[in-house]
Amino acid sequence: MIMSTRATIAFATSDGSYQATYLHFDGYPEHTGIILCQRYNSIERVSALIAGGDLRSLSSNHGEPEYFPNTLPPRLLQDCAALLVFARNCDANFLYVFEDSHWECLEF
Repeated sequence: MIMSTRATIAFATSDGSYQATYLHFDGYPEHTGIILCQRYNSIERVSALIAGGDLRSLSSNHGEPEYFPNTLPPRLLQDCAALLVFARNCDANFLYVFEDSHWECLEF
């Protein structure tokens, strides 16, 4: 049986809401956390990543996103409480939020 380390990846918008998506595999900080910090370190890059919808994984080699074939679009969540509910409903082990030009990580 293959286990996955699920995560939610999000960014804060100027009005206090969040755009968020689901990541299925390898969501732990030693993989996804490093890739996000190294490769997705601007709001433009983060926004483009999340705009693709739900992610199967981020490639180990270059951090390229692999989206699900019939992916769901990103979710617009009104506040931090809604973001936490979304992450828990995804059964996320980690929540990554890009805000004020840096990443924060919360472990569940």
